[in-house]
Amino acid sequence: MVLSRCRGDVLPVSPSHSELGCESSGEVKVKRKPVIYGLVAVVSAVVLFVAYYLYLGSTVPTGQQPLVRLDNSNIESLKKSFNDSADSVRVMVMLSPT
Repeated sequence: MVLSRCRGDVLPVSPSHSELGCESSGEVKVKRKPVIYGLVAVVSAVVLFVAYYLYLGSTVPTGQQPLVRLDNSNIESLKKSFNDSADSVRVMVMLSPT
C-alpha cells in the first residue's frame, strides 16, 4: 500500500508505480454484471431451497407413518383418532405458514 500525495488516501498499489497526477479519485469501480449474476445466483438458490423444503422434503423415516395434510375432508378422522387414544400421551402441533 502506498499513501497518496494528493489527499492522503491509501492506495492498493506497489511502491514501484508512480503517480502521474492526482486524477485518481480513490473510488473502487465495481463491474455491474458480476454483481447482478451473483445476486441472481443467491436468489435462485434461496428459491430452490424453499421449494425443496416445502414441497419435496416431506419424506419420513422408515417405520414412521406418512405425513398427512389436514383439510376439511379428513379432519373428522383426526378427531376420532385423537379421542380414541385417551389412555396414551397425545401431542398435537399445528403450524401455519402465515
